[in-house]
Amino acid sequence: FDNGQHILMGCYDETISFLEKIGSYSKLDIQDSLSIPFVRPGGAIYKLTAKKNLYPLNILFSILNYRALSLKERFKVIDFFLDLVCCYSCDLKDKTVKEWLDCKRQSGNSIKSLWEIITVGALNTRIEYASAEIFSDILKIIFFTGNRSSKIILSKVGLSGLYCEPASDYITRRGGKVILSERIIKFITEDNQIAGVISDKHEYTGFDAVLFAIPAYALEKISSESKCDLAIPELNYSPIVNVHFLLNKNTFTEKFYGLIESEIHWVFNHGSYITAMTSAAENLIGLEGQKISEFFASELKKYFPIFHKENIISSKVIKEKRATFIPDVSSNEKRNNFKESIKGMFVAGDWTDTGLPSTVESAVSSGRRAAQRIITSLK
Repeated sequence: FDNGQHILMGCYDETISFLEKIGSYSKLDIQDSLSIPFVRPGGAIYKLTAKKNLYPLNILFSILNYRALSLKERFKVIDFFLDLVCCYSCDLKDKTVKEWLDCKRQSGNSIKSLWEIITVGALNTRIEYASAEIFSDILKIIFFTGNRSSKIILSKVGLSGLYCEPASDYITRRGGKVILSERIIKFITEDNQIAGVISDKHEYTGFDAVLFAIPAYALEKISSESKCDLAIPELNYSPIVNVHFLLNKNTFTEKFYGLIESEIHWVFNHGSYITAMTSAAENLIGLEGQKISEFFASELKKYFPIFHKENIISSKVIKEKRATFIPDVSSNEKRNNFKESIKGMFVAGDWTDTGLPSTVESAVSSGRRAAQRIITSLK
């Protein structure tokens, strides 16, 4: 099982380009057009669906047909999007998503049935903490950069099969070497230039450049051991909990579902098993795996009358305590202020100054930019 289910979108240009380069693009399942089934307790399904044609009017029609909201609420959501495109009636720089939604008079039902699900899915944090500025940029990219941008993309294979193995093969076929299970402890600098990297097994010297593609907290630990202050941003982190249920009978018909007003945010259908996922899982991360599994099974029964606990053969709970950094109001400035200050040492990661939240797209974008900086430095 993967550590967690990842959703890609059609606007992930950097990620799609990367997957094409390493030969993984064919492993993607891409929607023809936006279609998300949202579920309420009792099993009622409301689809947010945009047809292929008449972009961008198809986005407005999809909202008008989203019957989880009243007609008045749907017009308020459309007004929100029109304001997003044309101008701001609120200054977003220091606002949370919750404050922005209140400014735009979005109803409690609209927030529960649409905005919370989108915010938590995109930013992995609650609307009370999420930066409105980052969220507004994400909404513009998803809904207003072409019809393909809002398409949901899922992987047909596990993440290792989609990213890791093809990337490793790509590197080795071109003369590179991939070394696994070796922990970097510290690096050595001379005259503010990186001169050596020490792992738990080897010491590396005589290189042109070093790229650290790791989380901020991991780089902070290495930097501390190296007695070097890199001014790494201190970010807050949010957990994700996934429960994989192996089934003897699968009664789910859609490839995935979004759950309205549930501790479970998404359910993914893999055929022989399903994955239930909770982002911003602070309320669950401290519970024992068995209790989480039992709670998720009960919650699924509440939303899907077709689901029966007797169909569960086994379950696997996977918890990530620091799955993503929280793109809150303070994170923008912290990320912007981080600079690569040691010659020959470069940094990549979704937490760097990409202008994006903690996503695969942000990570891939940072990697490409770092590679360009390395190439420029070697000319």
